[in-house]
Amino acid sequence: MNKKEYLDSIRSKLAGLPEKDINSAIEYYEEAIEDRIEDGLTEEQAINAVGTPEEIAEKILMDSSIPKLITAKAKPQRTLKGWEIALIIIGSPLWIIIGAWLLMMFLWVILVIFFVMLTIICFVLGIILGSLTGIVAGIAQLFSGGGAQALAVIGICIMMLGIGVLLVVPVKAAVTGLWELIAKFIRWVKRKLIGNKAKKTEINTEVN
Repeated sequence: MNKKEYLDSIRSKLAGLPEKDINSAIEYYEEAIEDRIEDGLTEEQAINAVGTPEEIAEKILMDSSIPKLITAKAKPQRTLKGWEIALIIIGSPLWIIIGAWLLMMFLWVILVIFFVMLTIICFVLGIILGSLTGIVAGIAQLFSGGGAQALAVIGICIMMLGIGVLLVVPVKAAVTGLWELIAKFIRWVKRKLIGNKAKKTEINTEVN
């Protein structure tokens, strides 16, 4: 495979993405190949060093936003026939509803995880800030003659503050885990879109 065939292969696998994004990627990898050739590699060695078209295309698609991937997946990879266009027009309300539902489900999952994370953070902050406020109020009450009651308030608040501080480490781990869960979910959605797009590209290649 020479450089032109290599770059054309990448371009075909990115079909559906904005033309600007495709051209930018092609220019980048063309320069990467040229740089390696200038370093003394043959064209074939330079191409092998950069990676296979499948690897490059997957990396670019994974770095693309979900809306771009959805658009790329929905965009026809060949010229549609008249009856296919008619079916798309007739079924467009249904596809819009399905697309909106899928988008809402995606956002719902992200929001649920985000609000769980926010709730955990607010819970621990509430314990710490409430305990500090209670300690200050207890000290003020102690100086105003609160006696044993003020000491009890201060003791309870110090104990709650300790619990809050101890919770910081596991909460930090939980929040980090939830962020990773969101990232994994987004990557999973992207891989599903890329996988479906790849299958559709292979089918269209066989047909053509």
